Amino acid sequence: MKTPAKRAARKSPNKLQGAVDLAREHWQAAKKTAKRAKQAAKAARREFKDAKKVVKRAKDEMLAAARKLQSSLMSAAGRRKKPRAQAAAKKVAAPKKAGPKRAAPKKVATKKATPSALPKARAAARRPARPKPPPVEVVSTAAAEPTSPAPQETPTT
Repeated sequence: MKTPAKRAARKSPNKLQGAVDLAREHWQAAKKTAKRAKQAAKAARREFKDAKKVVKRAKDEMLAAARKLQSSLMSAAGRRKKPRAQAAAKKVAAPKKAGPKRAAPKKVATKKATPSALPKARAAARRPARPKPPPVEVVSTAAAEPTSPAPQETPTT
């Protein structure tokens, strides 16, 4: 509890001087109070800035965790769907018989990326597939026909 400003110890000879002394004491007490209020406001601003930084850092961490979770979900979904798509492609490709080889048309993506998808995930989706290894030639175990360098017959006219 604050104590009121004390009066001057000695009694002034006239009332005017006593009023001046009392006013001076009040002014000095108000000055101290203002100084404390200014320091408290400065400390409050500093605390507010620190709190703002903490909130911003927490928000960034939350967004980073959400991005990481979304990325892992996208990659897990991609891994899960790949084998099914390849199995379906094999079933469709098996009934085809020998025919002239043509370049396969590019597949169109059936599912569009969501607007909230990460740019990294979209870049991975646009990446071309790895080239397939060349087919292995089957080597026959039967003996090859011997070829002799015999001269060919030419018809004479």
